Amino acid sequence: MTQSLFSSFLRRLELEPNVSTIDSIDSAGTASLAFLEELFDQYQNDPASVPADWRGYFDALQAGTAESVAPGGNGLVATKTVLAGNGAVTAPSARLVAPDGIATAHAVAIADGEVKLPAAPAGEAMPLPLPPVATGTAGEERVAFLQDRVDQLVRAYRVRGHLMAEIDPLGRPRPGLPELDPAFYHLTEEDMDRSFSTDTIEGPQSMSLRQIIKRLRHTYCRSIGVQFMHMDDLRVRQWLQVRMEGCENRIQLDRRQQLRIYRQMTTAAVFEEFIQKRFLGAKSFSLEGSESLIPLVEMAIERAASQEIGDCVLAMAHRGRLNVLANIMGKSPQRIFREFADMDPELHVGRGDVKYHLGHSTDYKAANDRSVHLTLCFNPSHLEFVNPVAIGRMRARQDRSSDFSRQGGMVILIHGDAAFAGEGIIQETLNLSELDAYRVGGTLHVIVNNQIGFTTGPRESRSCMYATDVAKMLQIPIFHVNGEDPEAVAQVVNLAMDFRREFQRDVVVDMYCLCRLTRPGRSPSSSRRNSRPISRSPRARNTSTRTTSAGCGPSTSAAARRTPPRWTPVCVAMFSRIC
Repeated sequence: MTQSLFSSFLRRLELEPNVSTIDSIDSAGTASLAFLEELFDQYQNDPASVPADWRGYFDALQAGTAESVAPGGNGLVATKTVLAGNGAVTAPSARLVAPDGIATAHAVAIADGEVKLPAAPAGEAMPLPLPPVATGTAGEERVAFLQDRVDQLVRAYRVRGHLMAEIDPLGRPRPGLPELDPAFYHLTEEDMDRSFSTDTIEGPQSMSLRQIIKRLRHTYCRSIGVQFMHMDDLRVRQWLQVRMEGCENRIQLDRRQQLRIYRQMTTAAVFEEFIQKRFLGAKSFSLEGSESLIPLVEMAIERAASQEIGDCVLAMAHRGRLNVLANIMGKSPQRIFREFADMDPELHVGRGDVKYHLGHSTDYKAANDRSVHLTLCFNPSHLEFVNPVAIGRMRARQDRSSDFSRQGGMVILIHGDAAFAGEGIIQETLNLSELDAYRVGGTLHVIVNNQIGFTTGPRESRSCMYATDVAKMLQIPIFHVNGEDPEAVAQVVNLAMDFRREFQRDVVVDMYCLCRLTRPGRSPSSSRRNSRPISRSPRARNTSTRTTSAGCGPSTSAAARRTPPRWTPVCVAMFSRIC
């Protein structure tokens, strides 16, 4: 089969010499995936062993130029590498869209074969040039003009900074935006060390322009991207600005907290690896590549306990459900293994693959010695119809306990990125959240965004920029966070929980991660041919979230790596009892 596929590709390239390798791949359909995987593995072992055109394509792919944004003319042009007999050339593509589907300023606009980033419509119109430098009153007028331009730059970072945030764990660059460049406002290098009023920024009353830009970049363009300027309530926006800009949107974790996060992610990863190795061929809807979900949920529960919340209802689909059951809900691994091994089939006749559907309840003992009752709802579906069920359960509990302030309990809903963007029940649930008859005091929405949804990339599954854009129908903030940055995850969780407590509204945390080896929804033990090529980049193959977190502090890295994964002996012992 491999030879026949290879021959068909060569014949097509000979008959149509101007057809690019990429186009031939696209036209071949899914039947060529096995061939491509084998050819790519062969190339990695010995590049000289593959044909010249394929070697050129894989070289370009490794260099990041096979389909990327390359320099062109006086700006950035979206290009696609076209391999011909005389070498590689570049040709403009029709659209400029980042590989992860996060569009830049004008990526959603269709251009006539050429798209130039600097010419893109910015969020604000470019201001007119400043008046010439003068003396006396004219000079004071120039200072006033400069202050106005600086204020415009500050607002641009708050509105558009999320488009430049480093939220992608794969580290793919995101093109810059013109309105975040001081030159866009005719501010020059001479103005960088001039002091300006910073009354609208939390911190000192005045700073140099250089310091202002540094603070804004740290707040809005590092591992956290925030969408909050769509909210109409000035008081809410100012509350968020003070909380974020005062600490530059960063929380400093001490060594104990760093080690705890590392242990949680190690535990989650070991559990997934054990399931995959011991139950070959079984679907587990793995959390691999998204292990940060476990410390994120646990930090949310700890924060809830500190806010005197005693009851928490969780709901989620299949992705990561077994890991949440074992590491958050405290379900015995032995019970999970028995269900996988179908040791009691008579109990599950007619109930389908119940191991992904079952719920659980437990009492969680927080660090402050408070007890939080956790309930994970049953969900016999990949879909999101469990969301209103979970919220209804919490509303009923609040009504029965006369908790009319809606402060004694909370709901955590865990979504997939494709489901959040694509299923109408999400919009319907959000629409009910602020109605008096359905209000529960705010729901924490956590999106496990592995950037591919079920089997389809963002560019082919949604028309909006982010999976969370539907949430902008509410007056709530949306936090996009890099799941491989533990300090950023901790900051977002604390901020989201405090916002929910303060304003009793929903809040969305969009945690970017990756599908490291396998396609979601496929058996994790099946062939590597199910992998998507982008996740098999060197960084995706050789690093994991827990490896990244191990280096989050100078004194933590070595200690974390010496920490034995406690789940390994536990899983082996539990597994041996049922086999």
